[in-house]
Amino acid sequence: MKRPKQKKTRGESGRGVWQMKMVTGIGILLAFYGVGVLASKWLHIPLPGNLVGMLLLTLGLVTGWVRMEWVERASTFLVRHMMLFFVPIIVGVASYLNLFAQAPWSIALSMIVAPMLVMLVTGRVVQSYLRRQQQKKTQASVPEGRRTLDA
Repeated sequence: MKRPKQKKTRGESGRGVWQMKMVTGIGILLAFYGVGVLASKWLHIPLPGNLVGMLLLTLGLVTGWVRMEWVERASTFLVRHMMLFFVPIIVGVASYLNLFAQAPWSIALSMIVAPMLVMLVTGRVVQSYLRRQQQKKTQASVPEGRRTLDA
């Protein structure tokens, strides 16, 4: 059964526009990745190139050189399908099973402790951010004439 065609409103973008935004976003992300890899290699930065590229992209987003709308669609798509990128890694781990057999406790401990530390630090950072946002909202809602100093 065919769906009836709907009229497009002026603000609605078509499939071609959506595809162009996706291609543009992936192009921008790949450009930052490439610049990060080259910078890491040429400047002998002791960080992986993809991390340098992400830091440069973050800097571009924070400073406004790159607009979120440019990369939002592509990054959402890539994050949504992230598990596909881990399949080669998971398959590659099978070739190192003898290493896991030699030191199972140290590997298991690192696999448990490291993610827990990441979650704890991330949670604390998010809580701090939300607390600051709430304080800003509270300060903005108090009328100018009614502000008092708390001692």
